[in-house]
Amino acid sequence: MKLRGSLKVNGIGWSAFLPVVPVILLLVLYWPGLNTWFYQDDFGWLNLRHDVHSVRDLAGALLAPKAHGNMRPLGENAYWLTISWLFGAEPLPFHIAAFLTQAASLVLLFAIVRRLTESAAAAFGAQVLWMVNIGLAPALGWSSIYNQVLSGFFFLLGFHFMLRRNWTAHWIAFVLGLGALEINVVYPAVAGVYALLYAPALLKKITPMFALSAIAVFAHFYFAPPSTVGVYAPRIDGRIFGTLWTYWTWALGPMPVWLALGVTAGVSVLIASGARAAILGLAWFAIPLLPYLPLPEHRMDYYLAVPAIGIAMLGGSALLQAREWRGPRRMLAAACVLICVTVYLAASVTASSVITRWQHARGERVEDLVLGVVEARQLAPEKIILLDGIDTDLFWSGVADLPFRALGIPRVYLSPGAAIRIQAAPELLSKYTLPAAIAGRAVQAGTAVLYRFDGRLLHRAAGAVMPSEGEPHFVNLADDVFRDYIGAGWRDAPGGYRSMNGSATVRIGGARAATEKLYIGIFETRAFRLGVRANGVELPVELARRDNDLSEFRASLPAAAMGWEQMEIVLSADGGSLVFGYLEVR
Repeated sequence: MKLRGSLKVNGIGWSAFLPVVPVILLLVLYWPGLNTWFYQDDFGWLNLRHDVHSVRDLAGALLAPKAHGNMRPLGENAYWLTISWLFGAEPLPFHIAAFLTQAASLVLLFAIVRRLTESAAAAFGAQVLWMVNIGLAPALGWSSIYNQVLSGFFFLLGFHFMLRRNWTAHWIAFVLGLGALEINVVYPAVAGVYALLYAPALLKKITPMFALSAIAVFAHFYFAPPSTVGVYAPRIDGRIFGTLWTYWTWALGPMPVWLALGVTAGVSVLIASGARAAILGLAWFAIPLLPYLPLPEHRMDYYLAVPAIGIAMLGGSALLQAREWRGPRRMLAAACVLICVTVYLAASVTASSVITRWQHARGERVEDLVLGVVEARQLAPEKIILLDGIDTDLFWSGVADLPFRALGIPRVYLSPGAAIRIQAAPELLSKYTLPAAIAGRAVQAGTAVLYRFDGRLLHRAAGAVMPSEGEPHFVNLADDVFRDYIGAGWRDAPGGYRSMNGSATVRIGGARAATEKLYIGIFETRAFRLGVRANGVELPVELARRDNDLSEFRASLPAAAMGWEQMEIVLSADGGSLVFGYLEVR
């Protein structure tokens, strides 16, 4: 569609305003996302700044693998460190960064599709189709997945420079994209499809990028080997096809299966007709999905943020192709495209709006809890704060990732009875719960206060009765609340932790069942020997697990431990200075 030159404002054609319209619509649709508070993984990333005390720490914070073995120095580490350093724990600057990045991506998409199709209408349609896709909704309300937004930006930026034959900028965008998200290693494949379709001579310019992608993949798996268990463990089997179909139907929006099959058939016809933009769009959908397909147990809608660009290109190509056909074929094609686009827009806008409002409501609940604790700390600066009334969702969204450490609020724990309402592994909950032996004494002495969360507000709870316990079976070595159980040999370490060089002692409760063992968490992943003695008895020790920053050892207890009310644990190691996290009998 060519816009008439007479349609101008102050000498500027209306086509100049088209790329900006979806940016305005982006704000209208996702406005609640700008005001969504932190939740879940956000606090883990906010805590990153507390681990930086030197230039060496900064290098580790930027480059070392983080949760689930991810290495995303730009998409996560630099983003969180920079904005939290400038603005502290304020969510708005993070959301503004995400919205500005996505706005730039929408403008880039317009420029790319217009250049490919020579149609402003197709480019505008692609912008709108991508903007409403459910893959974008989570990323514009949850700061933890900003990496998806930044990944899409670098995909589009690199492609834009390739179309303009600016090879230096093309390479820079590609390299930066590798630091945003690991799926950017497949960018050369997308660029290669374009070259095959439009300009085969460009393949010699693109081919060296495959070598850099291979190096990036090797480095990633070398420094952060893939998990062998759990939902992040890759599975190369027949489930890949089911996962691909799931993402395809999600990308089309919540629509009936028969209509999804109809759209799939229509795309097949479009591809068979030789529409190059449609073929490129299908490749842009499928190729960035490849790294996610081996994760059938971890299917996430936000993984579609970048592949949905391909859906947008397909839609723009369909709009253009329907105009170019003639006679009854054109009328039939136009009707089919109109129906599909209308259903897609209606379903996607509704779903994206629901996701955005749900995220906002979830963040609001976490905000009520966390800011309530902030106020409680102001009223009682030195006391232990015990929390009750926490349900499962609030635990995972507003407690598990240490929001109180992120905001600099020490000595906040779940009350001993709070775990009853929370569905989580006991060995995890114990790390957030103040042992009853300590909580009971603290409440009686007036050094602890109990607050109950009613779903919206945090209230002071009086007359609480703590469960009885002889000695605690969990000791947090980083918290002075446990100082009565921390013996000789410990030194303060950066970040509020405690370290040991040689040997140190800890007191902890004895075994309650013959199957219980002693677990020791140490913030060190290199190999070292750990010795453990309990009440003078040498214990056999083995490595239970080791992840990105923690080694957990397991020591078997003697049969006599069943009769010990408490144990004096003597730890020794030959690995130099070691930073410890906890001891637990479970």
